Amino acid sequence: MMGKDGKDAHRVTATLTKQQHAEMTRLARKYGMTTAWLVRRACERLIEQENGGPLLPLGLGNLNAER
Repeated sequence: MMGKDGKDAHRVTATLTKQQHAEMTRLARKYGMTTAWLVRRACERLIEQENGGPLLPLGLGNLNAER
């Protein structure tokens, strides 16, 4: 299932270390989200950082906190 993006989405495969996977699973459980959503959000954050601003206003408390 591709989610809301549907036809505009591209599937990507990434390999995580055991520690990265464990942390992503922990965060997904903590925030009641899927690990796939967290990976997509991490991609958005990187793009936002490189482009100087947010792509989408997603209010997620600590997940959106600036460093």
